[in-house]
Amino acid sequence: MMGAPDWARDGRDWPNRTASRFILAGGLRWHVQVMGPADAARRPVILLLHGMGASTHSWRDLAPILAERFIVVAPDLPGHGFTGHPAPTLMTSEGMARAVAALLKALDVHPAMVVGHSAGAAVGARLLLLHLIAPVPLVSLNGALSPMPEHQGAL
Repeated sequence: MMGAPDWARDGRDWPNRTASRFILAGGLRWHVQVMGPADAARRPVILLLHGMGASTHSWRDLAPILAERFIVVAPDLPGHGFTGHPAPTLMTSEGMARAVAALLKALDVHPAMVVGHSAGAAVGARLLLLHLIAPVPLVSLNGALSPMPEHQGAL
């Protein structure tokens, strides 16, 4: 891929493409995948947050399995995958948490659990610590919960 991913070009064979949608929220154009069983309205929501430098592609195998019993919401975080590139202030764990909260509000969903991989776990923790979502379990998969050294944090 050259430059930013383009849905018309790069999304043609995107995993779980049929679950993909684009939505405006918090000043960003989001790519988010939402999937669940036929009686989804009565199922709990699991929010999946990928790590830095990743996308919904990270959940390509897990999301359909979870979607058999839950509503799965898996966004591309700001500046990742097919979601727009935000102002630099959104590229912090707090900024991303606030942006994700705006997305959840636009989708009118309330997670019953957050699963975060690497820095996605830090974004999930910020959602909870800032009271942007109701208290729910946070599952951290190799969570990057400590501040990064200055030279790495600039990435």
